Amino acid sequence: MITSALLAAVPGIEHGFGTAAGLVPQALQAAWALRPDKRQVHGTRSVHITETQQAAGEADAFYTSASGIPVSVITADCVPLLMARRDGGMVAALHAGWRGLYAGIIGRFWHELRERGERPADWVAAVGPTICAPCYEVSEELAQDFVRHYAALPPGTVVPTHRHLDLRAIAQYELERAGLGGIEHVGGCTCCARNADGELTFRSYRRGDRNSQQHAGLLIHVDALK
Repeated sequence: MITSALLAAVPGIEHGFGTAAGLVPQALQAAWALRPDKRQVHGTRSVHITETQQAAGEADAFYTSASGIPVSVITADCVPLLMARRDGGMVAALHAGWRGLYAGIIGRFWHELRERGERPADWVAAVGPTICAPCYEVSEELAQDFVRHYAALPPGTVVPTHRHLDLRAIAQYELERAGLGGIEHVGGCTCCARNADGELTFRSYRRGDRNSQQHAGLLIHVDALK
């Protein structure tokens, strides 16, 4: 299981990102059964989760302030984001592929939470296992579209080498622009990371694991489960 030091410091929650050896972290198996019933569609819709196994429909961002209710996403190479208010009072999970990032899922999510009175500076975020730029080659058209879309950034930040898109850098920029109080990148690349034995750490759609289950990223208030 992959964890974040930032999230581990938040009281009253448990979290984890899966690996190829355990797509759903073993310690969070019980919570996994309580997750929302949803369909991730690379969009920007957010859902407030208020009950276990809630029917969330098509969505890619989920948040809750209810104890014992998990929020989760599944990813293969896209960016999984787990976020929590520093006091543990609210948690969130976002699925951000290139389509979601381009469409502004992070900014839209934080617009919604600000409307609910949340302050991004009170929150921390963990960017989970994500395909790295050297492994993520895209079309020239898409690469240049991203460069234009993120004109405020140096082109080498968005596309560090020819036709290779850096999803992590884009997520970092969006989280910083939203005003998050702390950001941590954990887990490495879903396509090329290897463990101490030289085995691939994650499943990867880009690498060819197209019929495999995806990794889970899950965050939960634990008070009601104790």
